[in-house]
Amino acid sequence: MNTVNGTMLGLALAMGCCTCSAQQTTVPFGQLERDAQLTARLSLPSTDGSGSLSSSSLSAAAVGAMEPSAAGFVRSAPPSPAIAPRTINSKFLLLNGLHLGMAVFDVEMTQHCIADHHCREGNPMMPSSQAGALSVSFGLVGWGSYVSYRLKKHGSNLWWISPTTGTSAHVVGVASGFAHE
Repeated sequence: MNTVNGTMLGLALAMGCCTCSAQQTTVPFGQLERDAQLTARLSLPSTDGSGSLSSSSLSAAAVGAMEPSAAGFVRSAPPSPAIAPRTINSKFLLLNGLHLGMAVFDVEMTQHCIADHHCREGNPMMPSSQAGALSVSFGLVGWGSYVSYRLKKHGSNLWWISPTTGTSAHVVGVASGFAHE
């Protein structure tokens, strides 16, 4: 049973004011084959120009012979799901990896410079121990990566700002370490 025939038969059965010869026939649906061709004749009361009722009929076979777009039905393969762009790709990993690498390099350069008594930590909120400085830096890099991931996942074009800002800040710290060495 194709879609058009099934729809026409269903509409004919559902409409109480219409008559259809198939309404009186009972067919067990278990005996119908998948490609069975059912035809139904639908008679609809309509008014002509004078206001009196006349009967116009439309055969389901005639509807099936129409162009699929004219009938409103198109048989096609099921749509394939849209493939969303990957959130974690090479650009994301490059920028966030660079941010992480520069954070570790900044902490190591600062700790080396502090140990040689050539400089001091410029951030008063940063712990003085190496483990403390690495912990704070990993936390900030983790938060920046999370923000970057959420922005990129939701399609924002500004996802790169967080890792780029963090990388830039750590580049300044590394440059300061090289300047004081």
